[in-house]
Amino acid sequence: MTGRDLVVVALAGVQRYIEESRTTTDLRAGSQIIAGLAAAGVECLLGDDRADARIVFPVEGRARGAEDGMPNRIVALLAAGTGPQAAGQVGRHLEQKWAHWVGQVFGEGDGRNARGELDTPGWPVVQWVSIPAEAGDYAAQWRRAQRLLAGRKNIRDFVQPLDAPRPLCTLSPRWRSVPPPQRAPEHMRDEDLSVPSWVKRLWHRRGGDKQTGFPSTKGIASAHYRADVLRKWDEPGIADAVRGLKECVDQVDREDISEAPLPGFTDEVKEAGAGDPAADWFRGRGAQWVYPGVWHLDSLAHRFGVKGEGEGFDLFEVSVGLGAMASTTLARAGEQAGLAPPSPHLAVLVQDLDSMGSFLSGKVPREVPGQDGEPLEVTAEEHGRISRMLSEVAAEQRSAVEKALGTVVYAGGDDLLALVPASRALDVARACHDAVRAPLPTASTGLLFFHHDSSLREALHRAHELLVEAKRRKGKHGLGIGYIRNSGAHADCVVGWADGSPPEDALRVFMPQGDRARIRLSPRLLADLVAERPHLDRGGTDGAGEGHRPLPRQVAQAEMRRLIRRHTTIAPPPGGRADPRDEEERGHEKRDDEELKEAFARDAVAALARLAPGTRLLDEDAVRVAVFLRQEVL
Repeated sequence: MTGRDLVVVALAGVQRYIEESRTTTDLRAGSQIIAGLAAAGVECLLGDDRADARIVFPVEGRARGAEDGMPNRIVALLAAGTGPQAAGQVGRHLEQKWAHWVGQVFGEGDGRNARGELDTPGWPVVQWVSIPAEAGDYAAQWRRAQRLLAGRKNIRDFVQPLDAPRPLCTLSPRWRSVPPPQRAPEHMRDEDLSVPSWVKRLWHRRGGDKQTGFPSTKGIASAHYRADVLRKWDEPGIADAVRGLKECVDQVDREDISEAPLPGFTDEVKEAGAGDPAADWFRGRGAQWVYPGVWHLDSLAHRFGVKGEGEGFDLFEVSVGLGAMASTTLARAGEQAGLAPPSPHLAVLVQDLDSMGSFLSGKVPREVPGQDGEPLEVTAEEHGRISRMLSEVAAEQRSAVEKALGTVVYAGGDDLLALVPASRALDVARACHDAVRAPLPTASTGLLFFHHDSSLREALHRAHELLVEAKRRKGKHGLGIGYIRNSGAHADCVVGWADGSPPEDALRVFMPQGDRARIRLSPRLLADLVAERPHLDRGGTDGAGEGHRPLPRQVAQAEMRRLIRRHTTIAPPPGGRADPRDEEERGHEKRDDEELKEAFARDAVAALARLAPGTRLLDEDAVRVAVFLRQEVL
């Protein structure tokens, strides 16, 4: 026996609340609200009258407000006989904490409180169990707590004010919307949001706090481009192009909201153009305006409340047209300085440890072994050690994301949610995966590329679906990767982190790298591979269409190499080739190009086979993802 009560407090519905976000500010605020509730629960358990309380999860640093995210579950050992009272006190304390935040957003003296119009039935959802010291040692208490919490998940509370006159919340339809708080800015006042959604939307304005902002999807997508522009600030045309863009934005932007600076900006980028207001503006507010597509008249007029008539609208129309020209001018100046245009895509990265609950309970299922193959000894000391390891993993993951100019929404070690620029997403996914080391279980990953104008909520949902698909692999430890174009076109595939060579290398099969940067692919390649799939794919009856007979594997591989060579051309080296050249020299160059094409085709066939499940040679969606990476993620 431990001589203490084991208390486990869990916040339910966390992922759903965070994902119910329309903007990145919503997303980050949802995560901070959950972390704040968890931290408040820890502080309550460590109250003055419980000096001997011991927190097992999370570790002390995270309990005291460390930057990395808090878990949504608290595990504590308390004096025998005090567990139920302490856990109940935590539940009441969190309700009071939430009510205080509601008061900060809507105003402490808001008359609606007395009428119950600011009540939030079913939120926050605090579930707890207390296992008495008499139940046995820590392992016995832990197992019993897990059974009780699992049973609690099957209980549903149905509380919905169906007779309320207001429409449902557009973010969280399980609640009715309410009139906006007085502190809501004008451009938000037409939204139908519930109390929990208003708290999330105005989290950074509560109690008179000044809005600090949070990087938008456009800000993250354009991060590397903006950093490169700032590095080239002193090159001809760059500074003037940014100044021209700023002048146009000043004529149309009526929000004047600065984004939070990206943590990964180096000192070189932070100090570029020192003393030039245009450089400061470009760092803090220029993220969205570098895209010519943002300069859409009707969209901007609606956003800033400009009516479509009169002299004011005519001036606005002229400013928008000049802004589109200014963003194009900046792109051309960047091109002359050797910069690629800004990528319109970013990625949602989600990661979760495999069978974490079973691991903490000392079970190592045969199909999902731990990284060291050993079961965990279920003691408070070992759980404390794992908690510290998770904190270290979270810090390492945060560092990897921020170095790539991405933004962490939450990082708890056992799970991760981040937004990263498209060009670095594969490398960040690998770094975050490799941060999880033995004795922790393996990690599965979902990575979804999406256009900066696409629905953030849809991207979050699809990224988690990819994570679920990755965990459905035998042995789990998978990487689900996909994309959604602005047109709605999409594809995805699932590969294994430990299946031979790194899967991200196989996904880069068509990307121009190293001595193959001169390779150019015809857009017909994918269509021809798909058309020939019934003959090429020996994955069983599903790989061969009705009436088709698959080729022997070696013959099929040779045919795939032929198709790839057919759709491959070799561009001249940078600067071109010197002329005149004799016939022998031209012959050598032609042979070299053919050898390069053959080597590329051979490696491409091998990479595509690694991406296909089982014994198949070709997975259509994997090829689509690889082609997308080549076209959009350079």
